Amino acid sequence: MTDEAQRAKADYWDVWSGIFQNSFFGEQAAWCAKYNVEYLVHLNHEETMMALVRSEGDYFRDNRNVQVPGIDNLGQLVPAAIHTPDGTWRINNNFPKIASSAAHLFGKPKVWTESAGGPGVDGKFQLDFQTGEGGDRAADPPPGWARSQRGGISGVATGSPSGAVCRSGRLSDGHRTPGRAGGPVPSRQQHVDGRREADRSTTKLGWQLFEHQVDWDYFDEQSLSSVAAIADGGFKNLSGQVYRAIVVPSSTVITRTGLERFQAFVKAGGKLISWARLPRWWWTRRSGMPRMPSPT
Repeated sequence: MTDEAQRAKADYWDVWSGIFQNSFFGEQAAWCAKYNVEYLVHLNHEETMMALVRSEGDYFRDNRNVQVPGIDNLGQLVPAAIHTPDGTWRINNNFPKIASSAAHLFGKPKVWTESAGGPGVDGKFQLDFQTGEGGDRAADPPPGWARSQRGGISGVATGSPSGAVCRSGRLSDGHRTPGRAGGPVPSRQQHVDGRREADRSTTKLGWQLFEHQVDWDYFDEQSLSSVAAIADGGFKNLSGQVYRAIVVPSSTVITRTGLERFQAFVKAGGKLISWARLPRWWWTRRSGMPRMPSPT
């Protein structure tokens, strides 16, 4: 694609994903808030972000006002998949972290998972793994765990083993882990050119951080540009966590606002680490993508 075509594509995706955020998810969240109920939702393809960006535009935009962000786990999180990467980093096995990150970023006390995977040791592993990554509510749990709660909130289930689901939810209910590190989701990069490199470096970074026992959150463009405050030596999200280190995946484009906010973040004492390819362009809607000076 020519530079002009890339700019047109980026504008188009930016506009429609913003409309989707407000006119679909935002409307339903507002209705739920008006009538004192909580809106729970998951999107398509959370575990494959390149597909998600084409069907929903931006997971974090869509969940900005949703009361309980969620994910759908259809049995992908078995031990062999979690600890054996596919070599291409095409599959994101840390996708439960997308929902818990949205909750942290936007001040939401709960997340949920529509889970399956069957009974037995693999099913228990998947519950534990999702709880460890921030999930505290499980709807439609694996058969044999909480059949009577199918389609409901298993946090109200009683008995065993349904009680295990209930107890794990209570343990993490309202839990706020300290924000240690953040990794930006490359949605703008995907909007501009659909580059798989950015997506797969994000997946690889997340896996490596977890394998080294480093907790982290996805850090989205709207938090970078406006939602998170620069305070206490880093970016402070709406849950009060502070990210003092940000790891940027391989990318070629960044918004000008995002670049300026990163500069302010570093000036305030934050640590910014860029992985592989550095951004060469900044992008502002309908104003072109002028070439940046070499980053410092």
